Amino acid sequence: MAYALGCAVLLWLQPRSPWTVAAFLLPALVFACGWLWRHGWRAASVLLAVAVPAALLACLQRCAPQAHLLYVAEYVAVYGALSAWFAGSLAGTPLITRVARRVHPLTPDMQAYTVRLTRAWALYFAAMAALSLLTFALLGLRAWAFFTLVLSPISLGVFVVGEHFLRYRWHPEFDRASLRQTIRTWREGRL
Repeated sequence: MAYALGCAVLLWLQPRSPWTVAAFLLPALVFACGWLWRHGWRAASVLLAVAVPAALLACLQRCAPQAHLLYVAEYVAVYGALSAWFAGSLAGTPLITRVARRVHPLTPDMQAYTVRLTRAWALYFAAMAALSLLTFALLGLRAWAFFTLVLSPISLGVFVVGEHFLRYRWHPEFDRASLRQTIRTWREGRL
């Protein structure tokens, strides 16, 4: 919450500030570098960690009036990539199915549920990317900032918690696994 509030204040008061750019882009950069590092792409991780900030510094002076487009592009790219990751896994073993197999033995009905859930996540991320673009285009930067920093995390939390409770209502045969256990399993696996 503190991060979201800090970003909102920076965005509303100083949208072209280098601190605002860093606040918005740093988490995605850290995540990307960490993912590359954990998957054995250490040189690419280091290159990305050096090249992106250097490119931003070089570009920022010329691009400062359009810095807001960078924020929108980053959000759409992250959510688009997540949508593609989930959707792309549907061609083989769906992502949620892989995670669920580490927590539960799956019946055919349970496996079908994990496929549907993977599809739902892909659609969720695609919808959030599209709504972000639509909000920015129709309502401007401040409304977009409210959408991405307040409404988007709330919708993500509702989706995660809602699915967790509905899963056991629709499929009581699933062994009980806490959200913490599921997240730990997700982190431990190479997905």
